[in-house]
Amino acid sequence: MYSETLNDALVRLDRDFQFKRKSATHLRGGICPSCHKKELWTHAQAPWVLFCPRTNHCGEQFYLRDLYPDLFENWEKRFKPSQENPTATVDAYLCEGRGFPLDKLKGLYTQEYYKNSELNVGSVTIRFPITDEAGNEGWWQRILDDKGVLQKTTFKWQWSSSGHAWLTPNTNYLDSKEIWITEGIFDTIALWLSGITSFSALSSNNYPSIFLEQIVTKCRAANKTLPTLVWAFDADPSGKAGIEKNIRKATEAGFTCVAAQPPAGRTKTDWNDLYKAGKLGFHDLENYRYYGDLLTAQKPVEKALLIYKRHGNNSFPFDFMNQLYWFKLDMDKYNDALKLADLDNEDWLEAEKEEAELEARDNALKNSNTVTKIVNCKPTALYYQYSDETDEAWYFFNIDFPRNAPAVQNTFTGSQLAAASEFKKRLLAIAPGVVYTGSGGQLDKLLEHWITDIKRVQLINYVGYHNELKTYVLGDIAYQNGKQFKINNEQYFELPRKINLKSRAPFQLSINTQLADYKKAWVNDFIGAFQVKGLLALTAFFGSLYAQQIRHMHKSFPFVEIVGEPGTGKTTLIQFLWKLFGRANYEGLDPNKTSKAGLTRTFRQVSNLPVLLIESDRQGENASRQFNWDTIKTLYDGGSLGAQGVKNGGNETYEPPFMGTVIISQNAEVLASEAVMGRIVHVGFKKDQLTKETLVASRRLSKYELEDVSQFILECLQKEKEVLHTYSLQLNHYDSQLHQESLNIQSSRVVHNHAQLMALFDAMCQHLITVPAEIQDQVRGELVNMAISRDKVLKSDSVIVQNFWDTFEQIEGHKSLTEESVVNHHSKSTLIAINFPQLYKVASDLHYQLPPMQELQDALRHSQHYRFIETNRMVSSRITRKSTRCWIFEKPVANRD
Repeated sequence: MYSETLNDALVRLDRDFQFKRKSATHLRGGICPSCHKKELWTHAQAPWVLFCPRTNHCGEQFYLRDLYPDLFENWEKRFKPSQENPTATVDAYLCEGRGFPLDKLKGLYTQEYYKNSELNVGSVTIRFPITDEAGNEGWWQRILDDKGVLQKTTFKWQWSSSGHAWLTPNTNYLDSKEIWITEGIFDTIALWLSGITSFSALSSNNYPSIFLEQIVTKCRAANKTLPTLVWAFDADPSGKAGIEKNIRKATEAGFTCVAAQPPAGRTKTDWNDLYKAGKLGFHDLENYRYYGDLLTAQKPVEKALLIYKRHGNNSFPFDFMNQLYWFKLDMDKYNDALKLADLDNEDWLEAEKEEAELEARDNALKNSNTVTKIVNCKPTALYYQYSDETDEAWYFFNIDFPRNAPAVQNTFTGSQLAAASEFKKRLLAIAPGVVYTGSGGQLDKLLEHWITDIKRVQLINYVGYHNELKTYVLGDIAYQNGKQFKINNEQYFELPRKINLKSRAPFQLSINTQLADYKKAWVNDFIGAFQVKGLLALTAFFGSLYAQQIRHMHKSFPFVEIVGEPGTGKTTLIQFLWKLFGRANYEGLDPNKTSKAGLTRTFRQVSNLPVLLIESDRQGENASRQFNWDTIKTLYDGGSLGAQGVKNGGNETYEPPFMGTVIISQNAEVLASEAVMGRIVHVGFKKDQLTKETLVASRRLSKYELEDVSQFILECLQKEKEVLHTYSLQLNHYDSQLHQESLNIQSSRVVHNHAQLMALFDAMCQHLITVPAEIQDQVRGELVNMAISRDKVLKSDSVIVQNFWDTFEQIEGHKSLTEESVVNHHSKSTLIAINFPQLYKVASDLHYQLPPMQELQDALRHSQHYRFIETNRMVSSRITRKSTRCWIFEKPVANRD
């Protein structure tokens, strides 16, 4: 291990595992991530593997490369070439990345640089010359840092690799009994360094005809037997297909061919991996040849007999051509067949007798076994996925079909695997044309094979940020500490520290991960279309990506209300903001058009993403009643939405916290209690803000597609640490500014909410987008004015309430000399009692306009000047002289008689 890597690794290991340095050779007393006991240890000078010694209770091993993959990346930044060592970068890659001794490889490679002119991206490469054909030399190179956009390997420009091979130096291929043929050059180097004659076919699709024809020609000229070819491609579908194809071609050319395969497991293992693990010894190679024999078996019974001879089990399941079979050996028949064999010839030599016994046993095996197909597909249990939150779990299976039909992946519950009849039903439901014909006992044997030591994957039921793991899960990508991870073929994320995470996403985000496609010109068009108010809305969306981190630091995250008259562009604005997050053709949810359960599920679908509520138009005779905004008050500081029962036999409940943010978009302002109104930052759009220039910019903005702008969210997540640092610094500054006596803002909550948005806006401008300085000043000034206005709103009634009491007093002014009141039914001079049906009739007779009754009643619940007391109290009316149901209010002191 290079000293630079070792020093960095030791710092991280001390920080993350709290090791104790009891000696110069070992680190001990670290906290095991699996069992959490302080017994983890590793080698101080080469901490490649971390060991938990609790063999009976844990025994886990953690590999440094898995814990900190970035330590073995960015080779050209960490190891720069010099005049003394022009290959320093690729030397480090070969040594630390591939585990090879450099002294045996010097001269076989060069360090080069590759640049893609279209993407304007380049990288250092390690290049190997290919010289198997005189006069037609080429090369192959491995890109060390693909930056997520470059092709990992390339050949010489306009040179065809078809038929070519890379050969190891100073190797006598003609006198070798066996030649191992791998896909990649690094695999061939691994075998060569282990004393195995080998060359690289450069890919699984390539038949190295040029070099093999040379071997045939030279062997025939020297009257030598052709060497046996061991096709040792990777144990993946393309590698297996390449072995089968190339064995046919090589056999036609006169070669004897066999196969070898690396062990197939949960993760792909190649010959280079086995070399680094020290698993290329004699007995290891026997195992790999056995795996190759299983691959090349021509009939089910042939494969079954190979397995029997290897393990000796009398009955077992096995797969062949993506179908499952059952092997059973009838021991009575087997023993009878051996007895009938004539093995008592006294004239045989010992070697002849052993050969005869072996032949007799083979014949007995062939005549006393049965191989039965039990299911016409190949199910493979990939992992066990579980949800701690809901106490649910499933086994996730991949199902392969014969004849190259597309595979399917789906889940089985424990009960569906416990009985053959339930397994048969589930298989019929998810795998077209598949029938399980095996017994319950055979299923038990299959289960033993499928689920022993099965991988565990944590399941989340939302899209966004996992707070405990500090990881964003967004569709096919995940981000942890600013680093991107892509979902694997088994539909989950493999993260450092052996963390496996999967999202059962309620909706999909379609994010373009190609940063080269990002059209940053959208920022100018966005400012041109929506100006200051648009940037405030963008800040609210941007800030939602860090909601849980912000709540952890400062306890709360404000609700944001985007309000304006119809035709001010709110829908266009919101739909574009969703495009920045990878969600197309979506605006939000109308809480009045969904059930309470549906609304609760919507709030639980996201973490560090906004939930956008769009209330129905409340105008006209058939207007919907206003949503009760007080029901979401607890979401401000990440409170619970309510309990939900867990599906088990106990009384447990599931009560998750709210993990997203709330953005409200509607034509009319929110009317709610002072507690809710104080939690809202109000962004108002007006028609007088619309001009010809903003319309043109809005039309340009609408032409951007998801593929052009969804990279915005990726840049936000890459810079999570920097954004939160800037936000935290700026919040204190703006909090002090808004608390100035000259501004006279009395509500500390209003100050905190607007200071948070001001700090987030600064972080966004500093790290994500470019906004002209004068526009930035306008946004900050607008937020200060918004805070002042919001504070005044909290001190006074809403416009609808103020207008009502003006109208009420005017109606009361119509009373005659003989009337005590027109619409106030209460006899006490300090109180007002209103019967709304009577009030609306009188107002209509006197030609006064009142808002819809339900809307007015919702607003009057928060009346402050005329303090609201209660609804539906029976009073003795001084107008009708009868008992009447009324709403009760208290008069302000100045209005009392």
